[in-house]
Amino acid sequence: MRRRSNGGPSPVPDGGLAADTDSPRSLLAHDRVFLTLHQGIASGYLVGGTRLVQPRIAEALGVSRTPVREALRRLAAEGFVKMDVHGCAVVHELSRSELVEVYELRKVLEPMAVVQAAKEASPASLVAAVELVTAMQNVEKAGEWVRTNTRFHSVIEQASGNRRLASVLRQLHGLSSLYVSHSLLSEPSRFERGNAEHAEILEAVITGDADAAVDAVLRHLDGTLRTLLEVRELDVDLPPGHTGRWWGR
Repeated sequence: MRRRSNGGPSPVPDGGLAADTDSPRSLLAHDRVFLTLHQGIASGYLVGGTRLVQPRIAEALGVSRTPVREALRRLAAEGFVKMDVHGCAVVHELSRSELVEVYELRKVLEPMAVVQAAKEASPASLVAAVELVTAMQNVEKAGEWVRTNTRFHSVIEQASGNRRLASVLRQLHGLSSLYVSHSLLSEPSRFERGNAEHAEILEAVITGDADAAVDAVLRHLDGTLRTLLEVRELDVDLPPGHTGRWWGR
């Protein structure tokens, strides 16, 4: 899959994938490995089909194989990687059919969440959402924007007070993050439109206007899906003889 540079925030970490230096040092080793790999996958640095070899990851991140194995299991449980027949973890590959399924589900569930958030959101939740919307307007990397975007949606959904709904949507956001990265690479102007749409969602929730919140979130999801469906790379098969990539090779 090709990466295109169209200006705007950088789609990959400077200097390649490395340990997540923003992670608290108190985190357990497998949590730090998980966050680093998750960032690499969500940012598009570790593309679909990339094979994640445990010894190489352990050496690169300065940990033993045990936390790497635990992190890969967690990534597999959340749908970011799959285990091949040899027991090696392979980064989940994108597909149009999955993309449409994920966004159709989000278009059913997220309106429910914003309606409840417009009624139930606490001042603390609203302050957190405002901070995240502001942060997204100042990011320098696509990966950082994607992570902040996910946190924003999660804050709004948790503010609904429906824990089961928020849990289901959290998993869908995890899968969505893989596609959102490609949306940003394909159309950098999506940064600005996404920020504006987030502000509209938040304003409706703050004012308690449930109808406006539903309208804003549906336009946001439709806009993102429309952009993603235009990304031709999602529909490109691997060339004959291609066996994927090995991280560190």
